[in-house]
Amino acid sequence: MFYRRYGMILKRFYNRETCLLGIISFSTNYCTNGNNLNYLCKYLNISKDKAQYLSLKYPVMKNLDVVQIKEIVDILYQSGLDRNMILKNLSLFSLSPITLKFRQMVLQECGIRNITPDILHTYLTVLKQKKIGELKASGLISTNINIENSLASYMTQWPTSITTLVYGDIENLTLYSLRLKIIQRYLELMLDLTCEEFERGLHTYPTIKHRPLQTINKILNLLQREVLMPNHKIKSNLYLFQADPDNLNDLIYKFCSIGGIDIKEVFRLYPKLVMKKYSTMLEIKNVLEEFGISNEAQKRCFQIYTLSPSTIRERLENAKTIPEFKTFFNHPRFLKIIHYNTKALKRIMKLYDNNKKCLSLNILSGSGAHYEVYEKSTGDRLGKSKDLIFCITQSLGHSYSASSVRNIMKRHPFWINIPLVQISYVYDKLSTQFSASDIFENCPILLYPWNKIKSTMEQLDKGHSKNVPALCNENINTKCLTKSQKLSLILYLLERNHYFTGNGVWTDEKQRNNIEICNANQAIN
Repeated sequence: MFYRRYGMILKRFYNRETCLLGIISFSTNYCTNGNNLNYLCKYLNISKDKAQYLSLKYPVMKNLDVVQIKEIVDILYQSGLDRNMILKNLSLFSLSPITLKFRQMVLQECGIRNITPDILHTYLTVLKQKKIGELKASGLISTNINIENSLASYMTQWPTSITTLVYGDIENLTLYSLRLKIIQRYLELMLDLTCEEFERGLHTYPTIKHRPLQTINKILNLLQREVLMPNHKIKSNLYLFQADPDNLNDLIYKFCSIGGIDIKEVFRLYPKLVMKKYSTMLEIKNVLEEFGISNEAQKRCFQIYTLSPSTIRERLENAKTIPEFKTFFNHPRFLKIIHYNTKALKRIMKLYDNNKKCLSLNILSGSGAHYEVYEKSTGDRLGKSKDLIFCITQSLGHSYSASSVRNIMKRHPFWINIPLVQISYVYDKLSTQFSASDIFENCPILLYPWNKIKSTMEQLDKGHSKNVPALCNENINTKCLTKSQKLSLILYLLERNHYFTGNGVWTDEKQRNNIEICNANQAIN
């Protein structure tokens, strides 16, 4: 009954989770956006009335936070625009900082030195529709510049034998098509990338087309010479060319490691992390340390760094309130549950509906195939029992080896048929009166329901009960027993009425019959 009721609570939590996240996100952004006027005044050196007027005229300003406002203003200043020109062209704030930055860099690489707001706005027209000859005739590009050599010079690893990259009249090409030809030729030489692979990569990751050549060159240098990533892995993950080389440099030399493993080795295993911001990675690391997540756990789940810091924090906080998650909090593979949080919650609810309560970490966060085998199997058991042994040894303070705990526990016929949540709960209750040593010497008692243990303990303390007539007849003074002996006696009394078959762990006859049928079927198979 408890598990079915708890399953309903999990359903309510799961259904409301998305809604709550939306409310929290909205209120956070709202508070941040309320300060936009102050930041506009600060970075553009204008009055508050002027800032308020501009915010009404350009609603996009309300959607920017302080970091974005500062980055955009800095980029526009670097482009040679003064304050008055920026104020007249606030529509540029509709572009993301990274888009604005790359547009400026690409235009400079193409030889356009006088970058005006109009050129930034008509960037795609300049690059894709106007031919190089037209741009030179209009004065945007100097007639003396060799565009092909100028663009190719940003690629520092060209073989010395290469003299001409593009065949034909350059003047009849657009800057867009010329840049693509240079990028394709460069990757062809450096990665042995075929034409089909290049076309497929551009189709999947179209923003590569507008990445500055110098950033593509820097990223490839870092990946090959610093990260030592194999060419075949770079070829199969062309999104890496969308990364920020300065950010990657910070990750390599400032972040250094995850869980004690060199960050470069982690990148080779999980290239997706190359795309994460250094500041975000650092924030995630601080959150994990705050919650006491060990290096060993981080080492087992590098993918946790693909989530946002706020998501990780929220899931860790929620994990402390969900018994099934809390049981594994210090497990080396605990972060798997956090990474696959939504999937784990769905599995808990579904298994509770099927009256399966022996949930291991692998069942909650493992492969779908493994989960389906468990879900469709008869009975309810923990599988290989590694999580059970870990749970008990951790509760005992790691004072005893896993093998010693296993040798004691496996004497009980139903030692892998009891939910870990129940075992953890019983230990917490017993630990208020008994030491870790007392409990270790009587480990099987953790398999029994707490209400049975509590009832037997109270009867034993009273010294008279119909359930302990033999003890009364023998005039045993229970007050002279040690704590460990008392637990042994309780365990004896719990099993005596079941003829020491181990059936004392069940709360009802139906549950016992189901387990016995399951064990019989497995023995036959």
